[in-house]
Formats: sequence, C-alpha cells, structure tokens
Amino acid sequence: MIEQSPLLGRRLSALGWVALTLGSGCLGIRFGSATAWQGWGLLAAGAVLVVAGVWGVLRGRQHLTPVLAGLQGLPADERVVLFLRAFSDDTGFSRVAALRWFRLLFTSLLPTPAHLRTEEDQIGRAVAPFGRMVALGRPSDRLPRLGAERSYASDETWRAEVLAALDRAALVLLVTGAGQGLVWEVDQVVGRDDPTRLVLLVSRDRNQYGRFRQSLGDRFPKGLPDYPPARMRHRLLRGRYVRAAIWFDGDWTPHWEMLDGRFPLIGLARRTQRALPRALRTVYRRAGVPRRVTPTTPRPWAVKLGVPLITAFWLTPLALPVLTVLLFDALNAALREASIGPSGAHGDAGPDAPGEVFTSGYDDVLELATAWPMWLWVALVAVCGYRVWRGGPYAIMMARIQGVFVPVFLLAFVLTKLPSYARWVFVALSLLVLIVLCMPVAAMLLLRRDVRDWIDSRL
Repeated sequence: MIEQSPLLGRRLSALGWVALTLGSGCLGIRFGSATAWQGWGLLAAGAVLVVAGVWGVLRGRQHLTPVLAGLQGLPADERVVLFLRAFSDDTGFSRVAALRWFRLLFTSLLPTPAHLRTEEDQIGRAVAPFGRMVALGRPSDRLPRLGAERSYASDETWRAEVLAALDRAALVLLVTGAGQGLVWEVDQVVGRDDPTRLVLLVSRDRNQYGRFRQSLGDRFPKGLPDYPPARMRHRLLRGRYVRAAIWFDGDWTPHWEMLDGRFPLIGLARRTQRALPRALRTVYRRAGVPRRVTPTTPRPWAVKLGVPLITAFWLTPLALPVLTVLLFDALNAALREASIGPSGAHGDAGPDAPGEVFTSGYDDVLELATAWPMWLWVALVAVCGYRVWRGGPYAIMMARIQGVFVPVFLLAFVLTKLPSYARWVFVALSLLVLIVLCMPVAAMLLLRRDVRDWIDSRL
C-alpha cells in the first residue's frame, strides 16, 4: 500500500538540497585545511552530508511522485510509453550516479540534479517525445519508484491493465529480465505483430540476457541477436545498468545497439538518457518524433534576480580599486585645502603634511583595469552567469555553494586582517555590504522549489 505525504516530501527535498550544498562545500575545501586531521574531518562530514542529502532528495521525490489510479483510465488523447519489466529489476533501475564510489574519487562528490536521476527516470526522459512513460508497480511498494508513473493493480486485474496500455502505447519498452510475468507479456507484444513500436532494453549483464534469449527468444519471428563480444570501449563507456537496446524492422529483423557514452567519466550522470536516443535514431525518425522534448517551464523570477546578484558580487573587485582611489583623492584634496587655509598660505604643515600621504593613482587604476587578467575575469563571470541563467546544473550548484561558504570566508578574512589593513576600511565595508546583499540572498533564491523544478525540466 502506497503511503505518501506531500508535506514530508517537500521538507525532505528542501533539507536534502541544503545538506548537499553544505556537504559539497566541505568536500571542496578539505584540501585547504590546516592539518591532516581537519582534512579528514571535512571529508567525513562532507561525505555524510552528501549521502544524507541524496537520500533526502530521492525520498522526498518519492513522496511527491504522482500515482495513477489505473492504466485503463488514462486520457484517450494522451500518448503513452508502456514500460514492462520484471519487478526484480526495480532496484537496478533505481540507481543514481551520485552514490557511485568513483564519484568520490574523480569529482569530489559534487552532485547536481543530473546526478540524482535514476536509470529509469533517464529512460523516461529519453522517450518523452513518444509520450508519458507508465508502468505497473510492485504491490509491496510503500513509495513509488522514480521514473515511470505507476499504477498498482491486484493479481486479478494486472493483465487487463497491461492490455489497456498495450493497445494504445506509442512505444513499448520491454526489459530482457527474468520472471513468469514476462512470458505472458512477450506473447502479448509479439502477438500484436507491430514490431516497429517495440524496443527491448538489455539490462544488467550478459548472463541475464542469455537466459532471456534462451527461454523466450524463439517467440520472436526472427529470433534475437547474440550478445556481442565485450570490447574495451564498451567496458569504459557503457551505461550503469542498461547495456544495449534492440529495435526491429517491420519484418521483425532485430538490430542490436550498444548504449555507450562518447567520453570516459564525462556525461556519466545522464549517459543512458543521452545514449538511448542516439541508438534508436531510426525508431525516432520512423515515428516522426524529435529526439528531445523542448522544455516549456518558464524561468523563475528567483533566477532572474539571482544572476545579477551573483554577477555584481564577483565583479566587485574591478570596481573597488577605482572607488578607493577616488576616495583617497577626495581626502587628499580636503587635507591640502585644510593645510593651505582660507588665506592661501601654508600653515605649519611642512613637506610631511598629511595630505602628502595620499597620491594620485589614476594611472595605476587604468593599467589594472585594462590588464588581460581583468578581461579574463569578466569573461569568466559572464560565462558562469549565462550558465546559471540557462539552468546549467553545475553552475547553479556552484553558485549555491559559493553563496554559503564565500561570505563566511571573506567575513573571517576581514575580521582577522582589518587591524593591519586599516587603510582598506572602505574596501572591507564595501565587501561586507555586498556579502550581505548578494551571495546569501542568491543562494536562498537558487534553493527555492520552483528553481529546482525548473532545473529538472531542462535536464
């Protein structure tokens, strides 16, 4: 029986992203710690926070995932994709990249929304141009799995549910797994003699596919292909759980396509989502659907406000030298006027008058402003701001972390160095104002639920 609580789901999701932000920040600064013990402590704290955050986000989504009343009651004008698999494969299809051990080694565990997509969710997003992916859920589930929208049926009604969805599905995805239910489902799919809307997903390993082919391969009019020999490319670039896809011509001729990535360790978070449309390009073209659905969720106001705040903060170092020189020149002029006096004669001020301490620095400021590091910094800020504006998961995650940790570091620096940097009081105060107004506000804006939903819609 499904036991969902939308309120608990929203709280878990929000707290999960806060924990992910704090944990990723701890992992990012562990190398700058003063001692080895501090480094190990930050590593342990960051790993715990990241794992807890991933769990909170995923569990929160399970509480918020819609549950279908039944596959027979779906709107007649809605296109659907039927996802058929053995219930024993649900655990494998629930894997996420954020909890893989090599993420800790190579990426310092910086999870973005892309890394919290389950394997099944990636499949659903890949076939979204064909329609909404639906499936039957395991009767013992307490919360729905993430991916296909599930309907829960009894032992007496599940066949009727499958037949209702099978008759209207624009695409049928059948996982080559084990289970007595698959025998009946394969017979129903093949019996309709419509191979162009059928795709087999080869999951787990060679042995599971071999057992499926041996027991059910003869039910397909032209059989099923052998599992090809493993190559180094396939070992390095293969997906996490779904290894290959098989599509069919109109006469049931099968075609085997490996679901490989293009580069090792790059795009690992959404490897299945990106590899499946490439492997099934003929199926997409034959059905007349695009390989990707264009996002329609509007950009939230929090992103529109957050980007200028972040940009203003990181461009502050360019403006502060100019403001400082202008302040010093104003003080210089005031001191000179005070030393000359209203009669135009110098008082007792000698050559070491206070006004002489302040010298004009326009040339230095001009040289600094036109130097190539400054233009490089402007370009970098512009690129990062654009990625946040477009919903880039890495850029937004980095902005969240910076919004939490950078103000703390700068505040600590100002408080510890201010006595010896007395001439830069104006600079310190300006930074503090920008810290209070910009980065923490931007971090809170980017953690809003509508921003998270907008990012998810673009993945």
